[in-house]
Amino acid sequence: MARARKISGVKISTKVEGVRNSPIPLKAVVFSEEGDEVKILAEKKLTTDKVDIALNVDASKLPENTKISIVPEDMIQGTQIKRLAGSDNAATASISRETVISNKGVLKEADLYLKPVDTVLGLLQLKHKVCGRVFKTDPTTGEKCPVPGATVRVYDVDLNFFWWYPTPGLPWGWIFPFFPHRREEIATTKTDECGYFCVNIPYFDIDAVLRWRLRYRCLWEILKRPTVLEAIDLGVKPDIRYYPELEQLPEMKVKPRPEPWPPTEPVIKETEYRNLKVTNDDVVEKISVNIRNELRSSERSIDNTSALFTKSRFEAVRETLFKKDALFEPVSKESSSVLDEPAFPHSIAPPSLPDDDLMMEMLGKQKKDVAATMAQIRVSKPIVRLLRCWPEIVPEWNLFLDVPDIVFKVEQDIDADGVLETIYEEGYFDVNWNLSESTTDVQIEAWSNAICVPCGQSYAPCTKAGIVGFNDIAIDPMYFDSEGYVKGVNRPKQFIAFPLPHIVRPDAETPLCKTIRIVGCPEYGTASYYKVFYKYEGGSETHFNESWHVYNISAGTSHHVKPDVSGFYEVLTPPNDYFPYHTLINWRTHRYPDGKYELRLELYDAAHNPIAAVLDPVKVVIDNSKPAPVDFLKLEYKESGGTWTEAPLHCPIIKRTAGTDIDLRVSYNVAAAHLRDITISFTGCSGSVGSDSYWHQTVSDNNKTLDWTVTVPSSVDEGGYRFYLEGRSRAFNATGGLASNWEFDTLSIWRGNSLHVVILDK
Repeated sequence: MARARKISGVKISTKVEGVRNSPIPLKAVVFSEEGDEVKILAEKKLTTDKVDIALNVDASKLPENTKISIVPEDMIQGTQIKRLAGSDNAATASISRETVISNKGVLKEADLYLKPVDTVLGLLQLKHKVCGRVFKTDPTTGEKCPVPGATVRVYDVDLNFFWWYPTPGLPWGWIFPFFPHRREEIATTKTDECGYFCVNIPYFDIDAVLRWRLRYRCLWEILKRPTVLEAIDLGVKPDIRYYPELEQLPEMKVKPRPEPWPPTEPVIKETEYRNLKVTNDDVVEKISVNIRNELRSSERSIDNTSALFTKSRFEAVRETLFKKDALFEPVSKESSSVLDEPAFPHSIAPPSLPDDDLMMEMLGKQKKDVAATMAQIRVSKPIVRLLRCWPEIVPEWNLFLDVPDIVFKVEQDIDADGVLETIYEEGYFDVNWNLSESTTDVQIEAWSNAICVPCGQSYAPCTKAGIVGFNDIAIDPMYFDSEGYVKGVNRPKQFIAFPLPHIVRPDAETPLCKTIRIVGCPEYGTASYYKVFYKYEGGSETHFNESWHVYNISAGTSHHVKPDVSGFYEVLTPPNDYFPYHTLINWRTHRYPDGKYELRLELYDAAHNPIAAVLDPVKVVIDNSKPAPVDFLKLEYKESGGTWTEAPLHCPIIKRTAGTDIDLRVSYNVAAAHLRDITISFTGCSGSVGSDSYWHQTVSDNNKTLDWTVTVPSSVDEGGYRFYLEGRSRAFNATGGLASNWEFDTLSIWRGNSLHVVILDK
C-alpha cells in the first residue's frame, strides 16, 4: 500500500472586501482552541483585500477547530479574538483539515469565504458603557462609604461551575464556580472621588456571554443576580442582615408552581391537550371524564395561587417600605431604592454537597480528572440564586464547562508604598448584563482593607472662617434652632379632623446621627494648623482626636488625615484638591455619648500659636439610640358581641368559633429620646389583616402607651399570625435634602418587636 505523502505547511490565499478602505489597521489571524488555550497559529497584517498567509504546520496535524478571522491589528488577546470571531457579523471562516489535505495544503478563495470587513467594523466600534460604584460598608452603622482613586480592571474569563439544586419544589439553587482557566484584561479605569466609575467594554465580549447563556433553557434567568424586589416577587424574604428595614416582612409562602399535568404518564398528546382547553364539554367527555377533571383542577390551582401570590407580594412591599415614606424621600446620586439592591449581597450557605461516592458517580461521565474537579467544587465559594423557571423542570445538578463571563478586580494603594493591593476580586455572575441599554448599576463592595472616603458636595469657596455645616446641611438659623436641633426634618404632625393644605407643621427637634462631617473654613493661606474643640452637655472642653482619609484629587490617591502628638491638624491646601472639601473632622458620632454638643474651631500659625480671631461656636444634638422600650403590654380577644378575654403574651393560642369574626386588642408601649412615629401591623397565613400608625404630635411626645384593635374575619385561615411593632427615631444623617429646602421626612434608626399568635377553630 502506498504511503500518504506528507504535506509540509499550509498556504491560504483568499480575499476579503473592505480592507483597503478600513479606517483601522487590520490583520488576518489563524487560531485554534487547544484545551484551555486559544493558540495563534499564524497572523499577517493586511493592506489590501488580498489575504495571503502561511502556516508552518503539517496539514495532517492541523487542529480540527482551526479558524481564520479578520481582526484589528492591535488585538492580541486570544480570548478577544475568539469572542470577535464567534459573533454573527465577523469575517471568519472555519478551516477543515480534510479540505486542506485534499487540496494538498493550499486553500483558495473558493474554499474559504470571508464576509466583507464592513460588517465587522461596525461591531468593532460598538462599545457597551458600564458604570458602577465601589464602596465599603461600615460594620457598625451599615453606612456605605465610597472608595475613590481605585483601579477597576475588567476581565474576560472562562470558568467552570457546578449547579446544585438540592430541594425540588423550592426556589433555592447554588452555583459553585471553580477553576477559571482563562482570564484576560479587556478594560481598565479609576473610580472618581465618590467611588463611581465608567468603562467601555467591547460589545462582542458581552454578546459572547449572553449568547452562551441563551443556549440553555432557564440558564439566562438562573444566572441573574436577584434583587430585593425579585426575591419578594418569588415569595422569598431578602437577607435581613443587610436590610433590617425588611425584618417585619411576613414569612411569605414560596411562589406556588403549577401542578404538573398530567400527573403520571401522558394519556394524550400535547396538541390534543391544547385543543382540549377550547373544545366543548361533549368532546371532553368523549376523551375522558378523569382527564377533564384533572385539567379543570389544574387550571383552578394556577389561577388561585396566582391571586394569592400577587396579594402577598404587594401587601408585603407596601407594609414594609411605603409606610416608611421610602418612595417619597429626596434622593441623591449616592442613594438608590432598596428594592433595586441585591437580595443577598453575600451568599447563603447551601445544604451539604453529596458525598464523594455520589459526586464521583455524578461527575464521572462528564470529566476526566474527577478527583481534581471534586476538590475544586468543595473549596468553591457557592453563589445563591433564586429560580424563576418552574422548579420541576430544573435538574438537581449539572456541570457546565468553559463558561464565559466578565468579572471585575479592584486595586488600591492602601499603604502609600506605590504598589496596588487587591481590595476586591472575582464576583462571578454579579452583573445582569443587558445590551439593550447601558449597564449603570454595578455595585462592588470592597473588602475591609479598602480605604474609603465620605462623599460630599461640589466645591464652593469659603466666605467666612469657622464651622459652616454638617455633612450636606449648612449651619443656618433657617435650618437649626438655638439648641442645635434641625427644624425642618421629621416635623410633628398634629391631629386635625379636617386638615387644610395651607396648615404648616410645627418646627421639629431633630438630632443628627451616624457619621457626620464637620465642614468648615480654616482661613486658607493664613492658618497652618487647627483644632476643633467640643463641650458635651455644658461640661469641660476638649478637642477631637479623630483620623480619617480624604481623596487627593491631583495625586489620585487617598490622604490620611490625623492629628500630631499635640492634637493639631494640618490645614490642607489648596482646598479644592482634597475631597470631600473643607472637612475639618470626620465625626463618628456613634462612638460618643448622645446629647448636646457645642463645637468651636481654633486656628494656629506654623509655630502652633493661636491666631487672635475668635470664631463663633456652633451647637448640635446627637442621638444614635434606638427606641426603647418597644414592648407589648397586654393581649385580649373576643368574638363579635362577646366580652374581652386576656391571653398570655408568651405563645398565645386563641380559639374561635368556626365562621365567626374575632377582635384582637393589643396594648403596647414605645418610647424614644426623639420619637418620630410608631407602626403596628398584623399579618399571617392570609397576608396582611390590618395595620395602624402614630406620628409624634409635639417635640416632647416621646413616650406612648396605646391600644389597637384589629378584626380578624372568619374567612382568614387558621394558623400562625404575628403582631409587628416598630418604633422609629427622628434622628437623621444630615444628607438627602435639597440644598434650598431641608424639609422632608426620613428614617435612619428604628427598633422592632414581634408577638406571635396562633388562631385555631374550636
